[in-house]
Amino acid sequence: MTATVGRDGAFTGATEAVLHLHRAANAVRQHVEQEVLRPRQLTWTGFVVLRTVWAARRIETRHVAEQAGISKATLTGVVDTLSGRGLMKRANHPDDGRLVLLQLTRKGHRLIRELLPEAEHAESYALSYLEPGELARITAALRGLVDHLERSR
Repeated sequence: MTATVGRDGAFTGATEAVLHLHRAANAVRQHVEQEVLRPRQLTWTGFVVLRTVWAARRIETRHVAEQAGISKATLTGVVDTLSGRGLMKRANHPDDGRLVLLQLTRKGHRLIRELLPEAEHAESYALSYLEPGELARITAALRGLVDHLERSR
């Protein structure tokens, strides 16, 4: 499928799908930020980093940046902020002193345990207009899209 511009100036095909995908992702992100994260002075990126480190328990910074879809420089600033709030700590890698590991502090664990159900509730609300079958098809399609693009790297 290729993108073309119709006579009315509207995008069609892949370009229109990507535009709507981007708008939908941003709308959900903004909803979660407003309802769940902003009251706790957290950004979406900070939340994604917290969730990524929490899921891994202990993880190298380069893997966090990759999984969160951010640059290593951006990650450094986010980790500085989260560490400054006592939510995360850095540790030297036991086998390679050049590498840095991240893990949550007790305070970070408490926060993420509070945030996850609230974020899930906000995400569920954002997608609640979809029937369960539609949601399953969209989820499978998006997972397939990511897999396709990751295989082509």
